[in-house]
Amino acid sequence: MRHFAVIGHPIGHSLSPLMHNTAFKLLGLDCEYEMLDIAPDSLTHAIEQFREKKWGGFNVTIPHKETIIPLLDEVVPEARAVGAVNTVVNRNYKLIGYNTDVIGVERSLRLDRDKIEGRMCTIMGSGGVARSVAHVLIHNIKPKAITFSALFPEQAHALIKSFGSSNVQFNVIHCTDAALETAIKDSTLIVNATDVGMFPHILDSPLPNPHWLSTKHIIFDLVYRPLITRLQSDAQAIGAKTIDGLGMFIHQGAAAFQLWTGMEMPLKQIRQVLEDKLAEK
Repeated sequence: MRHFAVIGHPIGHSLSPLMHNTAFKLLGLDCEYEMLDIAPDSLTHAIEQFREKKWGGFNVTIPHKETIIPLLDEVVPEARAVGAVNTVVNRNYKLIGYNTDVIGVERSLRLDRDKIEGRMCTIMGSGGVARSVAHVLIHNIKPKAITFSALFPEQAHALIKSFGSSNVQFNVIHCTDAALETAIKDSTLIVNATDVGMFPHILDSPLPNPHWLSTKHIIFDLVYRPLITRLQSDAQAIGAKTIDGLGMFIHQGAAAFQLWTGMEMPLKQIRQVLEDKLAEK
């Protein structure tokens, strides 16, 4: 049996085991996927354990997507350019880092590309997944400007610096700054790349005031549990378009699955299983 996992801290909210174990079962693969809560100070030791033959690879989530990079044997160019790794493949005891988040983001925003191109965007957050969103926007969609609303502005500034030269304008504000209202109202796309609103804190929203939203907005919430977050609910109430985080979650997972197994994940069946799980009370 080949073993796979998702590592993070905390990790209890993840539906990755359900997604991958269901896919393994549907395709008759002798594989198992589990959750491993790895604290930051244990990351180096944990990575060495993944070199064992039984481990085919693993996913990486908060807070390890960036700090894991120097611990790997190789990082593919796109993941290096993004500055974050969310998928690792164990190839003959050699750990290779990939970023499949960019695939999930690109597929989630594909239908609205023309509406976003040349417009203003606001990304709430500055961690690994915010990096993936910004990478897709810069290289695939080309908005006029991106404002990062961050709890740690210095992290956002470092993120921008890592992207090098670009025709996109960048701004950074603290997430409690009064300038957030203007940024939101001026933006077409608003992305929640934080964990605010994630189960069990389902009544929370990264947006201080829902009245800043209007029908022109496209709200992309990367939180997928619950399927309809407080932010999405507020946006839908005033007629704004919303994109849930489940599609992005499934597509990034499917890309990782293919890297590990060489097979395509049965997307329709997986989406139904995950929707059923999220509908449970």
